[in-house]
Amino acid sequence: MNKERLGAFIAENRKALDMTQKDLAERLHITDKAVSKWERGLSYPDVTLLEPLAAALGLGVEELMACRRQEEGEEPVKALLDISRDSVKQERRRGWSRLIGVLVLLAVTGLVVLYAVSFRSVREDGGNILKLKETMDGVNYLYMEEPGRKDHLLKLRCGDGVDFDAIQLTNEWGEENSFRMSFRWNRWTRRGVVTECEPDGVHLGGLMDVTFEADCAPLFGYPEVFFTTENYYPDPYSEPRGKGFLCDARFWVTEAPVNKDMLDEVQDGGSPYPDEIKETILLVEDCRNAAICDWDGDGENEVVVRTRWQEKPYTVYDMVDGELVSLWPDTVPQEVRDKLVCIWEQ
Repeated sequence: MNKERLGAFIAENRKALDMTQKDLAERLHITDKAVSKWERGLSYPDVTLLEPLAAALGLGVEELMACRRQEEGEEPVKALLDISRDSVKQERRRGWSRLIGVLVLLAVTGLVVLYAVSFRSVREDGGNILKLKETMDGVNYLYMEEPGRKDHLLKLRCGDGVDFDAIQLTNEWGEENSFRMSFRWNRWTRRGVVTECEPDGVHLGGLMDVTFEADCAPLFGYPEVFFTTENYYPDPYSEPRGKGFLCDARFWVTEAPVNKDMLDEVQDGGSPYPDEIKETILLVEDCRNAAICDWDGDGENEVVVRTRWQEKPYTVYDMVDGELVSLWPDTVPQEVRDKLVCIWEQ
């Protein structure tokens, strides 16, 4: 039963009998405000009032519920069925309206999320490697790998402040140059604009492919422990990003006899010892640098590692009662810090 339709029907029949809302309310022993709410379609009459309300308006209950007077000879059951069919149709219309509203809301939300994730422009600052430079239709472009991925290239148009001709992708030894860049790019089109591109003096190719010279010094009770840094890769945590590198620091001993020629070969970057006669006694991964030295002045060497964390920049490895332990001092002597300066910082 529709509230508005019922209200209009009550008002129509009340007025036909020259009754006011107050007159009808007094007959039903209710307030005129209740009658007003019915006629404005704001509420239904209580079920206990249907029979006295119909009588007051000169109607049958089935006529009141059907919101129309019965034709002569019309059966009350048919009128009630008509009411039921009308109610079902109205509820279906309301259901479809709600469903369409929900679908529209989901579509709008999806478009907003898609725009936020895929179409918005992203600003990047830091060290990067360029893969290609080219000029098309008088416009200069730089190409680099998409940050965090290697399966896509960003196509970046050079802004007015970029000296395109001065950009050299590699140095004289064929190593890739790194550039300090500022640019904006679109996640969907993978295109953007470079506003700054200056060489930062770092040659990534040379570092990532090199194992540095091996040192040899007494350590942890061994008369000779060899040490080198290896497996360099761009530091994703450095600021500006990509400026520095992280590496692994390896310390090992060997069963092979050591002579001066072999030691010279190690110090020249070679490794005369096959893997089967090496024994790694300490491997520190993802650090900036490391050194063997007597950092605390007790007459015995320790390993001092420069970490990637600003809050705890140093780790010291020492042998105590035959057990390898680690210490985390907030600072180390200046002569030790000098040993830990990285090659790209020199």
